[in-house]
Amino acid sequence: MNARTILNYAILSFPFLLLIVFLVFPVFFVNALYLFTGPSFFETIMSPSIRFILQFTIGQAILSTLMAVLIGLPGAFLIARLRFRGKSLVRAMMIVPFVLPPIVVVVGFLEMFGSYGVIDSILMWIQGSSTSVFNLATGIPGIILAHTFYNIPLVILMVSASLERLNPEIEESAEILGASSRQRLRYITLPHVMPSLLASAVLTFMFCFMSFPIVLAFGQGRFITIEAQIWNAFRLFDYGEASSLTLMQIVITLSLAFTYVRLTKRENETGKTASMKTTSFNRYPLRERVAIAAYLSLIVVLVLGPIATIARASVYDPVAKVYTLEGFTNLFRLGGQGAFRYLVNSLFYAGLATVFAVILGILLALDMRSHHRFVPTFASSMILLPLGISSITVAYGLVLAIAVPTGLITNPWPIIIIAQTIIGLPFSARAIELAMSKIDPALLEQADSLGASRIQRFLFVELPLLAPGILVGAVFAFAMAIGEMSATLFIALPQNYTLAVAIYEYLGVRAYVEAGASAFFLVIVCVIAFLTIERISEGSTGGAL
Repeated sequence: MNARTILNYAILSFPFLLLIVFLVFPVFFVNALYLFTGPSFFETIMSPSIRFILQFTIGQAILSTLMAVLIGLPGAFLIARLRFRGKSLVRAMMIVPFVLPPIVVVVGFLEMFGSYGVIDSILMWIQGSSTSVFNLATGIPGIILAHTFYNIPLVILMVSASLERLNPEIEESAEILGASSRQRLRYITLPHVMPSLLASAVLTFMFCFMSFPIVLAFGQGRFITIEAQIWNAFRLFDYGEASSLTLMQIVITLSLAFTYVRLTKRENETGKTASMKTTSFNRYPLRERVAIAAYLSLIVVLVLGPIATIARASVYDPVAKVYTLEGFTNLFRLGGQGAFRYLVNSLFYAGLATVFAVILGILLALDMRSHHRFVPTFASSMILLPLGISSITVAYGLVLAIAVPTGLITNPWPIIIIAQTIIGLPFSARAIELAMSKIDPALLEQADSLGASRIQRFLFVELPLLAPGILVGAVFAFAMAIGEMSATLFIALPQNYTLAVAIYEYLGVRAYVEAGASAFFLVIVCVIAFLTIERISEGSTGGAL
């Protein structure tokens, strides 16, 4: 075996080694250590309290998925069929709700749908009431609405992308043969988009099934998902129950993740076709224009409303009922109780996590394109793992298996960066792998024929062509990292708090304007990031989904 072969194998195995050390081993260590302590696995999952939690987790995920699909599906048809200026910009901005930190969404929903929020204030003014008359930002309605808000863009982007690959000649032929619009929808359009629709539903269900910050904020201790119960079990040192719940959750979520991958592969097998025929708004009949306007009004209230009202939350104190800039003053205040240290922590941790996620994403994308037997399958499995494992479990495993033995428990900032890297990795690897699949094989063959080594071919041919995909992956990884709360809340000491954790703490002590200003800053960061990438990557923002 020559040095070149050894180097190739080292490059292929390096990301696997890192993920085994920092993901597989910590999770296995925690579960193996505590799974057989206390009640057995079957006793735990069959207990009445856990069965109720499981039923609620699945029930709220099903309702949230149905809401997201029912509301998102018309939007997918509009994005695909409606012709208007700025369409690519709208498509890029639609992904922003999906990557917003969950705790930021909590702030927006409290301000939009909660007591004394925007809608409540309008209704109070109409009724002449001095007390709250409307509150949907609590309990099951708050959880379902927040999950719907998160996943509507996911459904719209995935299904509209599939619709745009539908060859218009097929529909035109059906129309010539006398098929009505309803028949074309039933027999041509729906079968074509069904794989992407099912994939978006599976992904939505998985995200809702693993929800933590939203349930923690809106559930008020009365409504708990499996993820929240894992958190509670770890906090109460009931490690046997936590390990049993983790094992059950991993089995369910990894099954969903593999189902999602199979559905997306089936969708990608359809290949590219001509763009779908589009129509301007004025060409639609009056009845359809009214329906479109009503639908867009719903989207504005449900999706854009919570984002827009975060700006109000950053300057309005509902406790004192005054407008103030104290939230921004606190955000940039140095020393003392100011939030500037949290801002610095957020940018520092997210920046390093993004770099590591991109490097690992590139290596895993190379593995997925490898011709070695089993390497692509193994790479795909390793990319899926972070999606299927509780972030709380990852955090606890890192603390117990890495931080404690190495002494990092006293200042665990490297562990936070590792956790944020793992959480952003599936999105960065996915974006880079998709960009790599679009590279013309003839270019690589020409480089090989000219005597370029594997490294030279990658540095001077593949890497420049991968730049848009790398940028997309980096933005997704950064957005996920800077807003990550679950693992960071579990790992961090007060000196390691990020803005997301600080927002949760502010809400707990009713410091609403401080929470609003911090949330508004995170929104601005996400919006700027995706506007920038839209200009650079030519509309490939959705490539990490």
